[in-house]
Amino acid sequence: MLPDVSVIEDTLAFAALEEEWEDLYGNAPLVTPFQSWAWLYSWWEFYGEGYELRLVTMRDQKTGLLVGLMPLMLERKGGFGRLLFIGTGPTNYQDLLARQGWEAWVSEVGRQALEQMDDWHVVDLQPLRPEAAAWGIFEGWAGPRTRLWQDNSPVIDARPWDELLGSLSRNLRSTARRTLRRAEADSVRSELVGTDEAEQAARRLVALSREQWRERWRETGPEHWTRRFEAHLQTAISRMTARGLGAISELRRGGEAIVSHFLIFGRNYIGVYMLGAGQQALQRYQFSTLLIWDGVSIARGRNSKLLDLGAGKEPYKQRWSSETIPTCRMILGRSSISYGPYAGYHALRSRIKRYLYYSEDAPLWIRNASDIYRIVKYGAARVTKVW
Repeated sequence: MLPDVSVIEDTLAFAALEEEWEDLYGNAPLVTPFQSWAWLYSWWEFYGEGYELRLVTMRDQKTGLLVGLMPLMLERKGGFGRLLFIGTGPTNYQDLLARQGWEAWVSEVGRQALEQMDDWHVVDLQPLRPEAAAWGIFEGWAGPRTRLWQDNSPVIDARPWDELLGSLSRNLRSTARRTLRRAEADSVRSELVGTDEAEQAARRLVALSREQWRERWRETGPEHWTRRFEAHLQTAISRMTARGLGAISELRRGGEAIVSHFLIFGRNYIGVYMLGAGQQALQRYQFSTLLIWDGVSIARGRNSKLLDLGAGKEPYKQRWSSETIPTCRMILGRSSISYGPYAGYHALRSRIKRYLYYSEDAPLWIRNASDIYRIVKYGAARVTKVW
């Protein structure tokens, strides 16, 4: 391994990086809160079992200053090794961390470090934004490589509310205004939860989300209903709230939280990570209007330019969004023997997903069949649920 590069494979050493990691995060212009120590270490604590830590640190050789991080883990299945970002799966955006002014150096050294690491057949890094620093590794990779579309994330310009309403149809404007008038008459108030109440608010958020999905539980996936899921969110949200990386916003009526969502505070955006609403709130209000009104208000209060609604094709996101940010994955290989089948399989899945969910040419019956398959798959897995 290069003299200024180390590969951490021990969880205690991961934990000990907290202070240096936070300093690097604060000086890395391209990162999102999902590259923070608070998010990734919390994920590793609860979901790291079954993976091998491969956390790559890059330092200035003269001063020892931490200037780059590749938060990786190794997954082995049937003798096949994949290098993945820590947090792969439930993390909205992934990337490496590069201190400002060191981006090109970190990408080049990171590429060399990957070439020298053992036990992997493919490197699968996802999901990546168009501006992610990790694309520097992709550009310099001499071996097999591919870039695949993964999903679309609708975003809203954080404009004054009346301007946003003006972009909607007359019927939608009327519905949104009626929802807010009703909420005002009911004395519904928005409150950002502080550090002291973050853990309790995380429990309420999970409870509201489960209440929201209790009649459609097959669509959520089995992990949504486990104690591990709840414990991970409590820990991650508490740490991120304490560091100003995010917070839960609750819409309360009579002191009771009826709608809740966990917001991520990025450099120039606020992102919705998870949301939940009780059945009474869903029946009385247009849920999406309350969430977007609250999110845009908080974004404007923090001088953020965008409200990121998260990946997905839900109709309300499409109606309100100003633009869509695509996310992609990069797959790197050492040889075409192991890389070819893996990359080919995921390339096919990417094309099918894009056709099914985002192409106007896809027949409705095909979309419905795909949704039914996903529901049945998750429903069968939910027998492992732990309350």
